[in-house]
Amino acid sequence: METGTVWRWKPRNGTGVIKLDDADSTLVWFHLSDARGDLDIATIAEGLPVDVDVEPIPQGEYTCRAKSVHRRD
Repeated sequence: METGTVWRWKPRNGTGVIKLDDADSTLVWFHLSDARGDLDIATIAEGLPVDVDVEPIPQGEYTCRAKSVHRRD
């Protein structure tokens, strides 16, 4: 599990990008269906701190995508 922040969020598409807190500030694509717990279309917002389970599968211009996204405690 990695830590990061929602960097971009498009509620109309239900897609977004998380910037990881790693040395490279890796960008991870995610979809609303990856949201877990109390995260939903109304609670996801840019700047929200999250924990993310990343899989190394490219998605569009991004080198990886999220398997699950949780609000950071």
